[in-house]
Amino acid sequence: MKKLTPVSRNMLYQVGTIRSLLNGIYEGDMCFEELAHYGDFGLGTFDAVNGEMVALDGCFYRIDSGGNAHAADPNMKTPFAVITHFKQEQSYHLEQFNDLDSLQKEIASHFESSNIIYALHLRGNFTSVNLRSEHPQPEGHIPLRETIAGVQTTFNFDQIEGNMVGFWFPEYMQAINLPEFHFHFLDLSRKLGGHMFEMELQQGILEIVPLFDFGMHLIHTPLFEQINLNNSDETAAKKIERKP
Repeated sequence: MKKLTPVSRNMLYQVGTIRSLLNGIYEGDMCFEELAHYGDFGLGTFDAVNGEMVALDGCFYRIDSGGNAHAADPNMKTPFAVITHFKQEQSYHLEQFNDLDSLQKEIASHFESSNIIYALHLRGNFTSVNLRSEHPQPEGHIPLRETIAGVQTTFNFDQIEGNMVGFWFPEYMQAINLPEFHFHFLDLSRKLGGHMFEMELQQGILEIVPLFDFGMHLIHTPLFEQINLNNSDETAAKKIERKP
């Protein structure tokens, strides 16, 4: 048999699914120490959806409900995370954008296809960012769309330099991940951050990595294995990702 040469490609690795998270699967079985083997750049959350996660340059951060960033405990687990080894392939200088929608349209104009996944890193100077994070979920496994309004907090930071860490997923993968854009933010000092609702950009550098390979860990817990994930509710995903 011919000996195969090892393949080195950009690969995305995911823990859990967005649909399982929306349906109340808030406990994972993979810790961040193990997850770090699969990438150095990404986003996600923690057990009980206790804060937002940002991974940048191989460091993992938990953003608490006040918008403060802390180094994540390697033993903490995640019910939902998306990560990759970020290898820049395309870079663009961006000037002023007054809202997230217009910025996202500009980013999408650089995509080669709407059928693949993209990892996105934007380091820039921002006039303002509007972010959110969360307190832990209440007892039980109530669907996230019913609890998010009661556990999330929103906050603004003005005249701030930092990093937008995100991904773009095709519409056809909506049962697996959020379709289109999803961004978390971490400031330059790595002390502030959160899930991004809105922003005003002064200028920045955008880096894009197209991802053609996809790996996935399905949570190995009784709750994940028994719950019905065949339901589809597009409004639920929009409700948890957009500003109330």
